[in-house]
Amino acid sequence: LRPDRIGSALTLFVTENLGNEFIEQPPFDMAQTYEESSHLTPIFFVLFPGTDPTPVVEGFARTLQITESNGRFSNISMG
Repeated sequence: LRPDRIGSALTLFVTENLGNEFIEQPPFDMAQTYEESSHLTPIFFVLFPGTDPTPVVEGFARTLQITESNGRFSNISMG
């Protein structure tokens, strides 16, 4: 097995056997994520270099009138 071909081969195998929905990820939906969360199931973001969900999170929070200025929003960076 050639390491440089495994990714492509796996993608092709999954697409042919399970379908494209297992390969293509739908865009992130902050509203749906918020609906699925609670004080017992918080939202955590595992980030990769070059990603920043802050604008999406802050924008959605503003639609719910949750802001830093009114004391209902805190942005905590762990890194």
